[in-house]
Amino acid sequence: MAVILTILKIIGIILLCILGLLLLILLMVLFIPIRYLVDGGYTSERVGAKLRIRWFIVKVLVNYNKGDPFTIKAKVGPFTVYSMSSGEEPEEGHLTLPDETPKDTQKDAKKDTSEDAPDSSASSKEKASGGTAGEEETGKDAAKVLATDTGGTAGEEETDTSTDQQDPAKKDIAIETLKEGAKGTSDELLPGTTQDLSTGTTEEIAVKSEENEFFDKVEQFLNKIETKKSHIEQFLERDATKRTIQRGKKLLMKILRHLKPKKGHVDLHLGLGSAADTGMILAKLGKYYPLYGSWLIISPDFYNKVIEVEGMVKGRIRIGSLAIPALIFYLRKDTRRTIKLAKKI
Repeated sequence: MAVILTILKIIGIILLCILGLLLLILLMVLFIPIRYLVDGGYTSERVGAKLRIRWFIVKVLVNYNKGDPFTIKAKVGPFTVYSMSSGEEPEEGHLTLPDETPKDTQKDAKKDTSEDAPDSSASSKEKASGGTAGEEETGKDAAKVLATDTGGTAGEEETDTSTDQQDPAKKDIAIETLKEGAKGTSDELLPGTTQDLSTGTTEEIAVKSEENEFFDKVEQFLNKIETKKSHIEQFLERDATKRTIQRGKKLLMKILRHLKPKKGHVDLHLGLGSAADTGMILAKLGKYYPLYGSWLIISPDFYNKVIEVEGMVKGRIRIGSLAIPALIFYLRKDTRRTIKLAKKI
């Protein structure tokens, strides 16, 4: 009994250690911030950027400058886990491609092909002669079959002409019956239309039927859009939907405030070529001044068309600061109710 208790105690301690380790990892992911730094510019003198992301002991470095190779490095502590550069030269001992074969081997290959050329030409001539002989034989057989077929069809034509010459009255009766049958079947081909085969061809009737089907499909599609529009209007008029939209706007503004850089400076030289257009874009950007006023400086140009950016920003992102408000927003009754109604639209 004591042995069983000790085994159970050891298993419990192991499970508690695993749970504690998982809880520690979860807390680290939620509350250890992800720090980022962006330094770059897009001007006449410099086109490039440098990005550095760090979380705990993990670092990612990305560097790009026009004219220099693009590099990416990932480190865990002092150790480099991944490294890539677009300007790296191939390592020694790499496989040679077909275009990279030496000139001497190309010359030897040409000699071999020139020596083997007569044999290949002779074999091709033999094949060509054999093929023509076989074609002549098959042509003769086909001519015999055609002769027999033409003989049979000629006999049938003679019998048909003889019967037509003997009974001209029967021919007139057959033509009248065909016309009556065509008039009777015109209503079956296109129900609801007054046109028959005597006033229009079957091709014109088929085109009109396709046009009618197309207009019916368009009408059905427009009716579906109208019903969807009415459902959406009813969905937006609900009180739960209005409350959810207001809370969603507040959550979005909170996320944007958290994501914005905490330190840095960015110089934006902006001009759209005319004073009116530049003034309009500045008025639109002024609405969001609380989000970028601490790190962005805009220098307008009312006469020239130019866009130049240069600066450095850095900040931090805590996943817990984003995940916890989003989870609270999702667990509300109004939010879940609006999601269910939105799926039914």
